[in-house]
Amino acid sequence: MIGFQDIWLISDTHWDHSRIIEFSSRPFKDADEMNEILIENWNKVVKPNDLIFHLGDVFFCGAQKMKYISDRLNGRKTLIKGNHDKSSNTKYRKLGFEPYNYYVFEELLLSHYPQQITPLRSLYNNTDIIANAHGHVHEQVQGLDKDLHYCVSVENINYTPIHVDQIYSDVAKGVRPYEIK
Repeated sequence: MIGFQDIWLISDTHWDHSRIIEFSSRPFKDADEMNEILIENWNKVVKPNDLIFHLGDVFFCGAQKMKYISDRLNGRKTLIKGNHDKSSNTKYRKLGFEPYNYYVFEELLLSHYPQQITPLRSLYNNTDIIANAHGHVHEQVQGLDKDLHYCVSVENINYTPIHVDQIYSDVAKGVRPYEIK
């Protein structure tokens, strides 16, 4: 993509959601610590001209906190809306996120929910889809087709956005970072 340096993916940050720490056994003492570490990890890898796809469930806070967090995040942000992303598309645009329900990027189908698909041709651009990058399931990846699904929920990617080239490499090798524990 012209104008972008690097492409990154992440999902299920759940910024400011204190209960997600318990639900997903996240290694943070509270939501404030989680927020700061997620922002720090994001900005360590994502540069201002990079493109980042957030695959849903981005915030769990009010408008002021959403703005405070989004203003601190590097990159050109695209949001694939998840089940907890209830704000209007206009609001997400004001926060710097271009919202979609799903997106086809090169050979990846980007969605919040894992899609039950077989390799198919995209109706968008007649491209072979080799994998579905998604979120939603957090660390509960059992039962997903590892040849097709790639879960980028933060718990699976060390709470840091993952580079699209790493996803392509892992898909080609048939490995997932969250299976090598």
